[in-house]
Amino acid sequence: MVNKRVLPPSIRDDELISAFLDAHERIFELDLSVLLIHDFDNVLPSILPALSEQFLVTGYRGWLLAETDEQKRTLLKNAIALHKTAGTPHAIILAMESVGFPNATVSENPPLYYDGTAFYDGRETYSGRRTGGFTVTLDPQKAPVSQNQVSLIIELINVWKNTRSELLDLRIGDISLFENQFYYSGAEFYDGSEFYSGIRITA
Repeated sequence: MVNKRVLPPSIRDDELISAFLDAHERIFELDLSVLLIHDFDNVLPSILPALSEQFLVTGYRGWLLAETDEQKRTLLKNAIALHKTAGTPHAIILAMESVGFPNATVSENPPLYYDGTAFYDGRETYSGRRTGGFTVTLDPQKAPVSQNQVSLIIELINVWKNTRSELLDLRIGDISLFENQFYYSGAEFYDGSEFYSGIRITA
């Protein structure tokens, strides 16, 4: 605090000087932490959408799947790492974890099975593996998903994968969401009480 008594008499009672000194004192009373916009853990929630644009994680890059402020903050904290590793399995796994789907795994060039999911039309070489493709498997204990989320997850994966590789399947445990069109909502359990034939049976 400035002691006005030490000021020269010529300016001590000047109204402009007094107003300036009062404003100067109020600056030290302001909470300047709100200016630390890259402190993702503590920044105001209203700032998060603008930060998502700055760090390029809008839309299918993760923002549409981030349902809570905590997930949005995590996505922002991981944004730089995501852009550095884009096009790798690590980026896909990190993106999934950031928006609430931990423990996802990526299997590149998965085995090729004669189970009716592949066709003899020249697209497959039958070398024993599907090259140029990968599958993503979600942890059934950590990642119940709704039907609406499935399409967003697929878009998220396609954003962070490399351009030459194809997402062949998205799975929940042993259940294929591509081939079987079965969406795990959390209403069923992997405890043997349900038979997961891969076909959704409606009454």
